[in-house]
Amino acid sequence: MNVSTGSQVSTLAERFEPGDYQTRPFFDGKFLNTITHVPAGRALDALIRLLSELAEGQGLSIPDPWAYVNQSAARSPPGELTVDLAFFASSFGNRGSIANVREEDLRVGPLFRAAFESMARNYAACAHRLAPSRPWRRLVLSGGLAQNCPALRDAILARFEAGWRMAPAAEDTLLGLLALAMAFSGRAGSVQQAMTAVREASEKPGGVNT
Repeated sequence: MNVSTGSQVSTLAERFEPGDYQTRPFFDGKFLNTITHVPAGRALDALIRLLSELAEGQGLSIPDPWAYVNQSAARSPPGELTVDLAFFASSFGNRGSIANVREEDLRVGPLFRAAFESMARNYAACAHRLAPSRPWRRLVLSGGLAQNCPALRDAILARFEAGWRMAPAAEDTLLGLLALAMAFSGRAGSVQQAMTAVREASEKPGGVNT
C-alpha cells in the first residue's frame, strides 16, 4: 500500500488472476494485481490550500501546516463529519464532498480526521476488490504520508486489523532499484531473495551499506 501524493493498493499473485483491477507482470514469474489513482496526498493538499488561502491572501506564509494538521487530527476522534476525497478523476469518482457538517466540526482536526478515515475506507475497499477472501497476513506501507501521519496510519490499521510493517527506508524507490541490481548482477538468486536481504540489512544498526 503506497500512500503518497498518489496512492496504490497492490498484492502479489503466484499466477494470472484477472479481476476488477490492473494486472501487471512482476519479477520472479509473479503478477502484481493493483488499483491505482486512489485519492491521497493530492486531495489532502487541496484541503491545505483551502485552509491556507486567507493567510496567504494577507501575505502571510505557513511554513509547515502539516505539523499542526497531524497534531490536531491525532487529538480528534472519529466523528459524524464525512469527507469524500475524490476531488479529481480517480478510482473513486471525480466529485468529492464534505458532508454531515456541524459547527463544532469545522476545524482542522475533525476535518482531517474525517479525510484520513475516508482514505482508510478506500484502501479497505481496494483490498477487498483485490482479494475478497482476505488471504493477506500483513500490510506493507510505503510513502511519505504513511510514514509521517500517525493518525492516518492508525485509521488504516484499524480498518484492516492485520499485522503490518513500514517500507524499510524513506527512499523506497532507490531501495527497490538496489534489490533489482543485486538480482540482475547475480548477487542474489532472485528478486525476492534480494528484497529479503535488503530488508534485513536495513533493519540492522547502520542500515543498508551499498
